[in-house]
Order: sequence, then C-alpha cells, then structure tokens
Amino acid sequence: MKKFGFILVLALTVVAFAASASLANCGSCSSKAACPDAAKTSAASAAACADMGECCVTAAKAGKGCCGKDAAAVKANFANFTAAKAAQADMHACCAESMAAGKGCCGKTAAEVKASYEKKVAYHKAATANMGECCVEAMGADKGCCGHTAKEVKASYDKKVKKAEKEMASK
Repeated sequence: MKKFGFILVLALTVVAFAASASLANCGSCSSKAACPDAAKTSAASAAACADMGECCVTAAKAGKGCCGKDAAAVKANFANFTAAKAAQADMHACCAESMAAGKGCCGKTAAEVKASYEKKVAYHKAATANMGECCVEAMGADKGCCGHTAKEVKASYDKKVKKAEKEMASK
C-alpha cells in the first residue's frame, strides 16, 4: 500500500505538469483563475484540470466553494482531480511522462497515449461515483474506511474500475 501512495504522489506531479502545460491557469488558486466549465471543455481538458490548489481541495472536502467557484463546481473539479491522479497511477511512468510532453511511448503515438489516459480517467470516475466520498479520500491516504481496512477499500475500488472497463468496452 505504501507503493500506491508513492505512485499517487508521483502521478499528481506528472498530472500537475500536464495540466499546467495544457490548461495554463486551470484551478490555480494562487492566481484565482477559474477552471474551465467541464461542460464546455473536452473530456481530456476536464480530466487535465488536476492542478487544484490546496484551498480548493480543502473546500471540496468540506462541500464549499472556492476561488470564485460554487461548491458544485469545486466538487466536480475534485472528482476530475482524483480520477486524473488514479489514471496516471495506472500508466507506465514512461507513458505518463511522454503524455505530459505530448509524445508517444511504448509503440503508441501521442494521440493513442492520450486516448488511453482519457479512457482510464473515465473508468476511475465511474468507479468513484459508486463510492462514498469518505472512502475515496481514505483510499488516497492509504487508510481504511467504513469498517474496512485500507486493503479492502483498495480491492473494492479495483473491482469497480475493472467493472467500468468491461462495461465501457462493451458499448
């Protein structure tokens, strides 16, 4: 489980780099720039909106607005933030770095690497949609929740991701 926590930190770093490259001020609390409305952006842009400031992360957990966004927008951005971190953690480190640089990797073009990432974001968003917010937060911190150990929470989440992958692949 320590490895999962390390991977999330690494993924956050890579996602933040990718977000800053593609959406210069997206979610940047220090500049108070508002994140683009997810309905007006592509799925990739919404997923890339993972460069949330600590004030917005705290506000999302408290169900409050922040940086000129209402609570619903902050919550939606936090869902994108969480899914983006998890999707990055599912990628090879070389592919995550290549995607951030807009390059291909492992025999895939840049567009294919990006498409793979976008699918992973969708799977992770679907999986977390069926989890309590407390469990999503606990899983990110490598802790147990709702009477389950950290290992059980992660195993449940992994099953939900696999289920989402199968459901989306059959469409």
